[in-house]
Amino acid sequence: MSNMVETYLIVALTMALLSLWKTYSGPAIAAVMSYSYPEMLLFNMVPAMLAAYVGWAMGPLANRLFLRNTRVGYRPKLKKFMQRWNRYGQVSMAFLAPVLVGIPSYTFVSKRLNQSVVKTFGLLTASILFWSGIAYFCFLLVDVGQYIPVDTMIPDSVLDRM
Repeated sequence: MSNMVETYLIVALTMALLSLWKTYSGPAIAAVMSYSYPEMLLFNMVPAMLAAYVGWAMGPLANRLFLRNTRVGYRPKLKKFMQRWNRYGQVSMAFLAPVLVGIPSYTFVSKRLNQSVVKTFGLLTASILFWSGIAYFCFLLVDVGQYIPVDTMIPDSVLDRM
């Protein structure tokens, strides 16, 4: 493989790893490194959705690990919580998941609260697209490379290969 392809793949892998939990640092790197918008989406959206699926799959596993022997009876506070969660909680947590809560945490909580898979992943996809686009275009607009010389952060051996 050529050195340019190796460098491209290293940066892409870095973006993908950073997007497993939160999705604002990957698009920032993509903008600074002059990646296109589809490339940014590929290297940020796919890992974020994989992390979401892992969080969703961990829900039943946690059920088995923390299963109580006694059955929980009716509790009015739990009913009020679920009404508020269904009205405000899921949408606001989905909106904040890519930047504040964490993607796997959101899907884990949604699965534990028996939410719809379509609504959970639909809201999460829209939220990831929104926050990734905001981060990408803000960093493009500000042109961070003008203020922070990226050349000084990357070792000379890597730059010589490019």
